[in-house]
Amino acid sequence: MTKPAQPSPRSASLLDRIERIGNTLPEPVLLFALLAAVVVVVSAIGSAAGWRVQPTTPRLVPVPVVDANGRAVLDAQGTPITTPKLDAAGRPVVVLVGQTDKDGAPVELRPRSLLTGDGVYWMLSSMVRNFTGLPALGLVFVSMLGIGLAEKFGLFGALMRWLALLTPRRLLTPMIVLIGANASVASDAGYIILPPLAAALYAAVGRSPIAGLAAAFAGVAGGFGAGVFPTAADGFLAGVATQAAHIIDPSLRPVDATHNLYFKTASALVIMLAGWFVTDRIVEPRLLRQSPIASVDTSATTDMALKPIEKRGLLWAGVVAAVLMAAFASAVLIPGAPLYGSGQPTLASGVPAPGERAGDRWSQVIVPMIFLLFLLPGMAFGFATGALRKQADFVDAIYHGIRTIVPVLAIAFFMGQFVNYFQYTGLDRMLAYTGGSLLVQANLPVPLLIVLFVVLVVLGDFVMSGMLSKFGVLAPIFIPMFMMVGMSPELTTAAYRIGDSVVNIITPLNSYLLIILVVLQKYKQDAGLGTLISLMLPYSITFGLLWTAFLLLWYYTGLPLGTDAPLRYVPGM
Repeated sequence: MTKPAQPSPRSASLLDRIERIGNTLPEPVLLFALLAAVVVVVSAIGSAAGWRVQPTTPRLVPVPVVDANGRAVLDAQGTPITTPKLDAAGRPVVVLVGQTDKDGAPVELRPRSLLTGDGVYWMLSSMVRNFTGLPALGLVFVSMLGIGLAEKFGLFGALMRWLALLTPRRLLTPMIVLIGANASVASDAGYIILPPLAAALYAAVGRSPIAGLAAAFAGVAGGFGAGVFPTAADGFLAGVATQAAHIIDPSLRPVDATHNLYFKTASALVIMLAGWFVTDRIVEPRLLRQSPIASVDTSATTDMALKPIEKRGLLWAGVVAAVLMAAFASAVLIPGAPLYGSGQPTLASGVPAPGERAGDRWSQVIVPMIFLLFLLPGMAFGFATGALRKQADFVDAIYHGIRTIVPVLAIAFFMGQFVNYFQYTGLDRMLAYTGGSLLVQANLPVPLLIVLFVVLVVLGDFVMSGMLSKFGVLAPIFIPMFMMVGMSPELTTAAYRIGDSVVNIITPLNSYLLIILVVLQKYKQDAGLGTLISLMLPYSITFGLLWTAFLLLWYYTGLPLGTDAPLRYVPGM
């Protein structure tokens, strides 16, 4: 076997230092509890000190259109026609106007203190909601019901051995990273499914399972904004971008859900190549230096051949999975089928059914689809191999997956308090408006604005979680302002994808970081947050630099970012 190149002593020692420093951080439960306490104190200080931020709206500076004689040109109603004022570089001049209420009074954002009667009441009354309302919680729990059953009955083990026989050892990394970069089509389920699968697959072929875990996590989280398939998040981003663009140009046609499709598809290949390089040239050599390959459990390689009963089990599992996929495809594509088109079920009164959201129906049932696609094939495999014979076998397999996420539930409780405290106090929006206004007033060239915006989003990932929530705050400021310097809404969204994705693998606000840590501790019991951060930092840096450079190169080519998605915006005259 060809051994990966060894990292330089300097880079290895730097990552080792990062790991040691990071492991001095409190345990995740205590860390999020302390962060929540910090928000409580800062909100009280800010409220007492009178901190305030006025949200701003960009406005064009109009000038009258004049004829050859210098007289104002009038429209049919006799009103002077205006046009945006241009600066020396030929760009429209824009000013930031503070938002006001319906009475004309300035709108101001002020921190809401949690150390008040209302604040203390809210912390107590919302404690359960802050935990149960975490987007990751339901996904993790429901998904693990099916995943745990399939794992307990041996479906994953047989499938991984089969894949190991088919996939060349040297091509495991690009395959894993590419799958991860496309996993966003299944919402956030890729965080749950792929990393443990990749770790076990690497171990089965005699490679470091931690390297497999890292490659999968890098693809799923670091490449979250890439992929060849449109997702539900694309539709949300398009809607918010359209609304933001109409602030200055109400006539601009709506942004399509496929506005970044071409760029996303090409980005998946960039992420694959970058992840391949980092895994095989930086991460795995460092892991081998810390723990030689002889210490890795390679028992799975001693008997890779599938037994006849396992082959029969995989065949039945494959048939059941194919039938389910065909049924889902029919439900999505056939007019009148349950998942066809968009819309919400309504009650007899005509109002939407409780809990239902607008949007494509198929995107609302991703988690149940994942649950069934693991549960039923897993049961078929269990029946065929004899692992599922009585109802006690079924119940024990269902419990199997839940047992592995008990530590995550404890951590998620405290994380939910911190995230919601930050939102309740308004400190998240105040930071976004303050930083955004400072950046866009700099009047910088478009390529530099792209880079700085990516950096701003990266920094924002450490103070505000959620791809969609951050975009909802940043888009109304940045999209209109960047349009004034010739950046299309689609270009701003592409830059946002990069900044939001590349730090997902190291920010403590990513709730799935805790799930990956649990899997990592299976192979390295003393691993802490510092271990995980030092493991993933090379991916974060490499992805950020290469992906941003790729977007700049794309900008200079002038190619559209997606369907009807130009790079440049030209204001209407």
